[in-house]
Amino acid sequence: MADHKSCDRRAKSGQDLFSAGEPCDAIFNLVEGWAFHYQLLADGRRQILDFALPGAVLGFDGLSGAAMTYGVQALTDAVFCVVPRRALGPLSRRHPGIGLHLASSIARDRDAAFARLTSIGRQSARERVAHLMLELFVRRRSQWPGHRIEEMHLPLTQEHIGDATGLTGVHVNRVLADLKKDGILTFSYRRLVILDPDRLVDVAEADPGLVQSWIQYGVIEQEPGAETLNRGLASTGVDGPRQAQDGCVAPFTEVRRGASGAAHFGRSQAQRSAHPVVRLANQRCAC
Repeated sequence: MADHKSCDRRAKSGQDLFSAGEPCDAIFNLVEGWAFHYQLLADGRRQILDFALPGAVLGFDGLSGAAMTYGVQALTDAVFCVVPRRALGPLSRRHPGIGLHLASSIARDRDAAFARLTSIGRQSARERVAHLMLELFVRRRSQWPGHRIEEMHLPLTQEHIGDATGLTGVHVNRVLADLKKDGILTFSYRRLVILDPDRLVDVAEADPGLVQSWIQYGVIEQEPGAETLNRGLASTGVDGPRQAQDGCVAPFTEVRRGASGAAHFGRSQAQRSAHPVVRLANQRCAC
């Protein structure tokens, strides 16, 4: 630890990691907690662009030296591993796999952005909410392949869902009530329960290729590339940026996964195995 020069930044729920218009000379690996990218309009309305789960790498746009065009805010209390821009060259030379990890992260961000744009631009309110819930569930499930229960802690409010789907809070509440009434899912007190996976997939209009990209999204977020970033940074002897001085913590350690094996997306595998999307979600991505 004596030669470990980087510090991790801690952020409380609701605290910005950086804001639009600010310079950013580092990238950030989300070690613990959830965060989201967002943009604000002049009148204060917010559009949530993406949700980041543990393992995500944030802040690529700042590497060009230009001001950030969006902000990142901690959705929950979070810890970020800070990697200075000037350290990326030495890191990439010493650890070639880092470049592939970063390229994979950028590619899946683009794919997710295209899918979300299509959802917001062309889907109904019901389809948008189902699409978002299914995406977050599959991404999180792919990180825990041994988890077999169709529910998860989802640290969102209805306001977050509305800002991510372009809907008002009242409209989100109505859609969630309808999805519960129809026996598809329930979302209450930040607990998401999938009651009927097949119908949720149908409502979200999620094709197998899209679900496969979500599975890869979650797996990429949990790949050990971030651990290599942190370990490699220590080996370069490069100091972390001045802005990350609110407490040094231990180096990033890869989040433990569940027991090995397929992640089941439905409670009745025999009944649902024929659905192509469910089959994809029941497989751990081998990419």
